[in-house]
Amino acid sequence: MYLKKIKIWNFRKFGEREDGAPGVEVEFNKRFNIIIGENDAGKSSIIDAIYLTLGTLSAENPRITDKDFYSDAYGTKDNLKIECIFADLTEEEAGVFLEWLSFNSMNEFELEVRLTAKTLNNDYIGKKIEKNIKAGPLNADFNLERIPKELLKTTYLKPLRDAENELRPGFKSRLAQILSGHSAFRAAENETHILEEIVSETNQKIEDFFKTTYKDEKTIIGEITLYLNEFFNKSRKDSTNVYQPRFQVTPAKLSDILKKLSLDLDDNVSGLGSLNLLFIAAELLLLNEGKKIGPSITLIEEIEAHLHPQAQLRLIKFLQGILEDEDESNGQFIISTHSTTLAASTPLENIILIHDNNAYPMNFENTKLEKEDYEFLERFLDTTKANLFFARGVILVEGDAENLLLPALAEVIDRPLHKYGVSIVNLGNTAFKRYAKIFSRSEEWIGRGLPPLNLPISLITDVDVKPYIYYEIEEKKLELYSFENEEQLKKVLDIYELKDEELSTDILGKEFSTLKKIKDALEDSLLICDEKDEALKELTLKKIDNHYISMLEKDKKERLESEYKSETSNIEVFIAPHWTLEYVLALSSLKKELAVAVHYSRYKNPESKGNMAKLDTLIIELNKEENTVKNAYTLFKPVNEKLVSKAIVAQQLAKNLLTKSDEIKEAIEDDSYLSYLVNAIYHVTEPKGER
Repeated sequence: MYLKKIKIWNFRKFGEREDGAPGVEVEFNKRFNIIIGENDAGKSSIIDAIYLTLGTLSAENPRITDKDFYSDAYGTKDNLKIECIFADLTEEEAGVFLEWLSFNSMNEFELEVRLTAKTLNNDYIGKKIEKNIKAGPLNADFNLERIPKELLKTTYLKPLRDAENELRPGFKSRLAQILSGHSAFRAAENETHILEEIVSETNQKIEDFFKTTYKDEKTIIGEITLYLNEFFNKSRKDSTNVYQPRFQVTPAKLSDILKKLSLDLDDNVSGLGSLNLLFIAAELLLLNEGKKIGPSITLIEEIEAHLHPQAQLRLIKFLQGILEDEDESNGQFIISTHSTTLAASTPLENIILIHDNNAYPMNFENTKLEKEDYEFLERFLDTTKANLFFARGVILVEGDAENLLLPALAEVIDRPLHKYGVSIVNLGNTAFKRYAKIFSRSEEWIGRGLPPLNLPISLITDVDVKPYIYYEIEEKKLELYSFENEEQLKKVLDIYELKDEELSTDILGKEFSTLKKIKDALEDSLLICDEKDEALKELTLKKIDNHYISMLEKDKKERLESEYKSETSNIEVFIAPHWTLEYVLALSSLKKELAVAVHYSRYKNPESKGNMAKLDTLIIELNKEENTVKNAYTLFKPVNEKLVSKAIVAQQLAKNLLTKSDEIKEAIEDDSYLSYLVNAIYHVTEPKGER
């Protein structure tokens, strides 16, 4: 039995849809769930909604307050509703909850537990909140009895929990509640627990000590008795009203004994983080501890509280591990976090992303990710890339240069990324498609009328088509071999008289300098024979000129846009108009600034007389309107030939831009070469003119 789904109406930030549907609906995995999202996304509200409905094993009595009712520009709602739906009940569980069960569309048992609250306000009772918790089908629900209600209670660890206080002795001791629920502290009926025997023996020894004479034949208990006799009314000889004091450590009842216990670590390791781990360890005592009935839900808010990253990692891996065995495990964890460490170390299918008042489970059924995509992302989705789950907008880039330059460009055009909660994720390669799928919803998801993921994503990539000037200056052959589209690629099967073969589309748009190289690429999936060389050459040979380059750029852009864009996401693709980022910068209004950045990155003594003369000459040439393309290639060549680091050049350029932002802002915004970068920034922040 596990919590399959929660629906929330008019609770805190989640209101109600126009059609009466819940403000948010969250689907949970059977074992392990991590709820993530930007600040104030509603993560805590979801966890609080669960424990308010189901209750907690601790002594606290959670209450609905005025602040729990949804409020908007039209006022505060006077009612709220939370519905928890449980599935996968065993026969024994179905027996316990039989009176309240319903059936789903698959004719399987389900249990619906429903909290409703209403604000009442009249002259007689004043303002009051009326709360009801019932179970059963809608409009046929009624109150749960004590035992079923107890079985549904959750273990709840609040955010910024005070582990030291939770483990202290006292009337409401959480430690006592944990231990009393453990089988080691449950004695058979009419039997005395061993701890009760130990305390009884101890109390007897203590009592004997205080009856022992210490001087002049006096005893402590005797002296206290003499005083008491003076304080109280004198008793008749036949009266039974005689007061007899006694010393004891604690009453010899197990419940009283447990309330006197505390749990701590050695003083030298009892910091906040260590005590937090100790508290969680104590809570886990009851996980699967003889409880085979009920969901056994553990709710943990901000699990990373007081823990350094390595401790977070060890904890989350352990919790995942104990739930892997579905036959043995009877627990369900629902955890919220702000930690990129935990997000990166959690399997993607266990993540639930909260955005724009919607919950998006990242499991297989609800995304367009395939099995191999999950495997890839599990290997490469590190703590830096995991920032994408906590952002209000994401820019995906393929290299260090874009990663370093874009924040500066955003500052210059008055769209500072940090103020908009935007994260830049440097993939370090062109595996955009896998990351794009994270934000694309499955057909099944959309088919159920659920919303697309509207998180704005800008995907920035190079067109990677060499310009004509490259072949001209480098005296390259003005011909190459390539496949422009899938139809052309399929003709290979006819040439080699092959049927039902699958050709990888990865080869599309790639340039090969010789026929042999394109044959080698094809032979990854086909057996290519030399007798067909002429036919293959005729199909793939391209004469390089400006027209062909333009056509190649156009085809590449269209292919990239169709590959990455999705109707079920808010992904926009922004492609460099020519070759690479650095080449475009060399063509743009920032060519002078780029020249300075390259110069200072290339030379050990950039300000020497000779080197400064080289820079002055280059800038004079760049300012001339003629030979624009040739000058751009000259400026870009040291970068292309790796005489300088792209990252260092980008860092230097970013620094230079920020020092002169006022004078270059308008030029950048109006530059057609830079428009793909500017529009990518606008997409994840806000459009031009809307500030």
